[in-house]
Amino acid sequence: MRVLLLLFSLFSMPAMAEWLWHHNQQLNEAGQQLQQLLLPDQHTFNAMSTSERDTWLTQQWRQVLTERERFAQYTLPAHWRTQGFEQAIAQQSLAAYMAGQVPDYNGYRELFRHYQRLSNQPAYTPLPAGPAIRPGERDAAIPALRARLAELGREVPTPVGRPDVLDPPLANQLKKLQQAGGLNVTGELNKSTRALLDRTPAGVRQEIKTNLHRWLYLPPATASYVLINIPSYRLTLVRNDRPQLAMKVIVGRPDWPTPELATHISALKVNPDWTPTANIMREELLPAQRKDGGFLDRNGFMAWLPGQSTPVLPSSVNWQSPTPGLRLVQQPGPANALGRLKFEMQNRHSVYLHDTPDKALFSHDQRALSHGCVRLAEPEALATGLGWQLPEHKHTQVLPPPERLPVYMVYFTTWAEGNSLVFAHDIYRKNRI
Repeated sequence: MRVLLLLFSLFSMPAMAEWLWHHNQQLNEAGQQLQQLLLPDQHTFNAMSTSERDTWLTQQWRQVLTERERFAQYTLPAHWRTQGFEQAIAQQSLAAYMAGQVPDYNGYRELFRHYQRLSNQPAYTPLPAGPAIRPGERDAAIPALRARLAELGREVPTPVGRPDVLDPPLANQLKKLQQAGGLNVTGELNKSTRALLDRTPAGVRQEIKTNLHRWLYLPPATASYVLINIPSYRLTLVRNDRPQLAMKVIVGRPDWPTPELATHISALKVNPDWTPTANIMREELLPAQRKDGGFLDRNGFMAWLPGQSTPVLPSSVNWQSPTPGLRLVQQPGPANALGRLKFEMQNRHSVYLHDTPDKALFSHDQRALSHGCVRLAEPEALATGLGWQLPEHKHTQVLPPPERLPVYMVYFTTWAEGNSLVFAHDIYRKNRI
């Protein structure tokens, strides 16, 4: 019997020694920390064997590390990459390693608190179906609306008069929700606003979990950074962990999406020229020129033919059969697509932040309108906030950055503002993948 027990222990030891996240078939300290970061479906997770759970946790964490390195357009510190994970395994220090992997951002902590709060809220108040309710109108759905807003942690103003009236303070709350969600800002309780609000706690928790996972990709936290949230069409400059500046932005169309990435602003180009990509030339500029032979000349473009050192006027080119390799350059000026300022960033997607002459587009509620780059409503304010002194002259000049500040372009469809949950429309349908 003793021999059998000895043989069993000898054969069992290698398998148990391979477990990274378990001890005696229970999650160890590192495993508990990783489970809290990954938030697996508890029913599915519990149904796995110990070996299956351990393997799954390792695979999922390696995938997070791969995504981190894809997201960052620069070399991350070793402890934030696969190298740090491998070192922690070799040194048997996974618990200390995992304790340092929790995103140190207020936005992550606040969103995680909402996730935990909703786990204790299995029931919710559904909104009754019905037609759109305009501000000032009475409807039996209004008390349910107030209850639903409270369940999502949003401020619910005391009724001005009757509790079934969509009064001005309540309409203002709906406008804030609609603006953040990329909906038409009307203050009405309409179909699209109902869809944004009328989700089960389980559905909201799933969306929160998806967004908490996206926080894992961000580089180690710094006190100051620029955050561009693509679905909310908003840029925020954070200084000393506090928002210092916020502005509207225009992001890429669904068929030309703005990428998620982390980088730094490498230069500010004042009065820039613009060289459109081959895709933009083919899909937009050439059709416009063929329809209107003066379009390119009128908008300040010059054409550069392969092998020639000086440009020619676009009107001198045969646009029905243009020379292969021809490129267009739009000169600086009021009509230039990049406006007066271009914030250059090192990244493999060739995207950047820039001004635009078409300021009217910022009045739109849904602003997924660009070819992937981000257009700024207040570029001068961002330049000043980043420490640049803007010159008065109108010739092109490239200014080095006053500091190396991270820029994060993220895809958060839900986030926390104080005690309130805020939602944005899933413009690229990434939550459904």
